[in-house]
Amino acid sequence: MDHESDQPEPVEAAVLLKLSGVAVVVGLISGVLAAAFIGVQHALSHWLWHSLPEALGVPQAPWWLVIALPILGAGLTVAALRLPGEGGHGPLDGLSLEIGPREVGSIALAALAGLSFGAVLGPEAPLIAIGAAVGAGVMRAGAAPVRQVMMIVGAMSAVGAIFGNPVVTAILLLELAVMAGPKLASMKVLVPSLVGLAAGYSLQVGVGGWVGLGESVLSLPGLAAYPEIPVSDMAWAVPVSLVAAALAVLALRGASLWAGIGAARAALVLMASGVVVGISAVVVTAVTGVDPTLVVMSGQGAMTDYLRLSSVAVALVVLVGKFVAYTASLGGGFRGGQIFPAVAMATIVATVVAIGSGEGVSAGLLAAAISAAVAAAMRMPFTAVLLGVVLTIAAGGAVAVLAIVGAVIGLVARAAADRRWPRLVAAESVQTDPRDADGERHVNA
Repeated sequence: MDHESDQPEPVEAAVLLKLSGVAVVVGLISGVLAAAFIGVQHALSHWLWHSLPEALGVPQAPWWLVIALPILGAGLTVAALRLPGEGGHGPLDGLSLEIGPREVGSIALAALAGLSFGAVLGPEAPLIAIGAAVGAGVMRAGAAPVRQVMMIVGAMSAVGAIFGNPVVTAILLLELAVMAGPKLASMKVLVPSLVGLAAGYSLQVGVGGWVGLGESVLSLPGLAAYPEIPVSDMAWAVPVSLVAAALAVLALRGASLWAGIGAARAALVLMASGVVVGISAVVVTAVTGVDPTLVVMSGQGAMTDYLRLSSVAVALVVLVGKFVAYTASLGGGFRGGQIFPAVAMATIVATVVAIGSGEGVSAGLLAAAISAAVAAAMRMPFTAVLLGVVLTIAAGGAVAVLAIVGAVIGLVARAAADRRWPRLVAAESVQTDPRDADGERHVNA
């Protein structure tokens, strides 16, 4: 048997050094722009959902504002979709790296219009697009293969700004490379991407006496110590993971059906999605008294609030509202990512179990639920495990075992759903640079 064809293509050290040098530049620029986007998005969200109600003399957004903001965000998204780039790919279309500088304005506007005005999506997709555009811009005059590498470098550097821990982004990169095939699973791609990721992360943590731009910390504080796995958690891990995974899959299924309706009337369905998001939040607030921000937006900033929900009934109502708003946002034409809303729903699932048992939220069950939801939503089990662990590791290293259990259950649930609904997601792929070295267009799934 000939094993030579199985060996990776050797890469010259000079090539790696040259690509890595450019990757530093791309990583730094991508990191700055990613930090700027996150800063603007957070500031706008805070003003709309907190400062504006305070200016109106009320402790939280009134019902009419809760409905109006997602509708206004939908209208702004419709406007962004008419600009060059059409707002980028939707959250059901996979992760795209086919973004150039000309399209990035439309993508940023569409993402801000959705994420800040209440759409239940995460910021990872627009960050990837912004970073890819930086790579394309820096290497605009370069050869297509090199440009492709730098678009990946930029994408990873930018998305690292929201994941905080660069190891999460590195694992995400490896899983994307596996999904995309041998063109991306190459040292010419992976090594510069790691260099660019390090350069971008250095902007967050600072160098020398400079304190940096600020680090995005993925961690849930206040969890009880978890040095070992209770027997009860081993029993609960499977049903909790199944529920979290089922919610993620059903949201994808509902979103895909909703997107099918919107194919012929995109603007109308986008506006209707804004209405659904707003009404979901209003109903949840009216029934439970919780702040509407527990329903709108990605949920990333409300994680500790989910852990403090007062009763099973309240938690279930919030979960239903979040699920409906997430489904509508996912399939309605808003722009953003799938990960953090899935994490938010998983957190509520773990909270329901904790309240029902009369004990505090188990870090292990929380890790299992988060990993299951992310694996089911993204089909990336290793990234799912790492996210589940990073968010709960402060409680103890034993959480890693149940995170793995959750990720496996989530992936199996997604595989079963894909078999049941072959068109579960309208179009799901990792899309890369416009042209290969031979000038032919390619899309790697």
